[in-house]
Amino acid sequence: MYTVLVVDDEAIVCQGIKEFLEMSGLNITQVWTASNGYEALDYLRMESIDLVLTDIQMDGMNGIELMESILSEKPDIPVVVISAYDQFEYAQKCIRLGARDYLIKPVQLQQLIQVVGSELSERNDKYKRLLEESIKLKFSMTGMLSLRSYILNEVITGSLVNADDYLFIFEQIGLKFEGPYYLVLLIELSWERSGASHRTIHSLRDRNLLKYAAINIVEETLSDLNAVTFYGQGHQIVTILQFDSSEHTDRKTDHISRLHLIGRTLVTNIQGYLHIDAVVGISPIQFGLPALPACYREAAKAVKWHALYENHTVFYAEDFSLKEASVQVDWQSRTEHFVERIKTGKSQEDILGVIERFIADISPIFERDDSTAGIPLSIAYRIYATLLEMKETVGERYTLLEPIRFFQFPLSGIEIQHRLAEFLTDAAELIHASMADHDQAIIQQSIAYIKQNYRHKGLKIQDIADHVHLSPNYLSYIFKQMVAETVWEFVTRLRLEEARYLLVNTHKKRYEIADEVGYESPEHFSRVFKRYYGESPNAVRES
Repeated sequence: MYTVLVVDDEAIVCQGIKEFLEMSGLNITQVWTASNGYEALDYLRMESIDLVLTDIQMDGMNGIELMESILSEKPDIPVVVISAYDQFEYAQKCIRLGARDYLIKPVQLQQLIQVVGSELSERNDKYKRLLEESIKLKFSMTGMLSLRSYILNEVITGSLVNADDYLFIFEQIGLKFEGPYYLVLLIELSWERSGASHRTIHSLRDRNLLKYAAINIVEETLSDLNAVTFYGQGHQIVTILQFDSSEHTDRKTDHISRLHLIGRTLVTNIQGYLHIDAVVGISPIQFGLPALPACYREAAKAVKWHALYENHTVFYAEDFSLKEASVQVDWQSRTEHFVERIKTGKSQEDILGVIERFIADISPIFERDDSTAGIPLSIAYRIYATLLEMKETVGERYTLLEPIRFFQFPLSGIEIQHRLAEFLTDAAELIHASMADHDQAIIQQSIAYIKQNYRHKGLKIQDIADHVHLSPNYLSYIFKQMVAETVWEFVTRLRLEEARYLLVNTHKKRYEIADEVGYESPEHFSRVFKRYYGESPNAVRES
């Protein structure tokens, strides 16, 4: 069942198309009509519209301006243009603004039925595809947590206590682990596209597909080896490599060289085919299935070295010492990135997650008690400098976060980690509150502008956003967050509250009140008023 909006300043055209569509057999349950773009936008903001049919030349907001607003506010709603103008430039501009078709008046009714039916059918198919994709995603996620992957994750994390059961369990899921020597490769994928754009992949479906593709690449790359690859937690892929006794007798240096080559090949193939970055951690070779949890821990530990050696992508667990890490950590650039993440955090939960990841990234420097104190203190002072830069909005509260208050040495590595986490949390809360204060000031400016201009018929969200120097999307986001209603809900409320006051307290006619509070026509005003209050303007006046 569909809802269509017809926009034309000729009432007879609107009514004719409305009646024709209602009798068309296209499962259209509601056809709204608007005489110009402003009325149309009110319908689009209040109703669930499946298709817009619009004229170009109209008083007030014309069809081109309406399409620009739809593209900004409701880009998923298809638009078909019905115009008396057959100039190419009109059609070209409409198509550029997303018009699905351009019909010339007087439009043939059968042609109109064909176009409208096609657009509504395509919209219905789109929803079906989205539903099917969501169902597929559900089952693909279930597949990721299949019995095979689940059991293997239990094994490598040490959850299966009785090692004697391993072979029996593996036999039940069709796996053979004969070893007797094993190592673990841990591949950590980056959800940021490599290259100039560095576009972050947010969609869970896209991540699942990339992870699935990466599994195939790993299996193909290691096809000549005795390897079992499966889904790890989050953005990890795990491979267990097994070697027989003859392979293990090879020189250790040969083994390490070969493993590094395997790791580099995996990284190259994943980046080449999927255009995402990967880091590989490699455990030492251990004897027996019970050693797998230790192998996994070593591989996971090796992956962490990427936080300190950004130019490396393959890490063999025995290659790096903690002493080197504490000296070579690139804390400056990481801290700069951390500061920007705090400033742009949308919620306290987001910020706490950023802090947790930052501490995890530099965790190797806390694993020794010597030569590590200077780095956390330097990080704290860099954050403190940010607070000083924001002194106008932060006020004197920053003085409570003098870093030396948090770091009274000597401290153990784990104590330093806890102190740094505490400092970062307090500082982030202050920065976030300061940014919120800034956003609050922006909203107050927006509200003041709306109150001065809501009676103007031509008021658009773009006008309000331009006044406070923000994009319409970002203004809409923070307005909804802080005011608990959308920008246009706020404008509509102001208009209708004043209209109700005028109805009750003055003798002004309905068309005068409609014009005074910013509506193009008394009929449109009455429809909006009744939808908002549940009774007509006349009923309010009579009561």
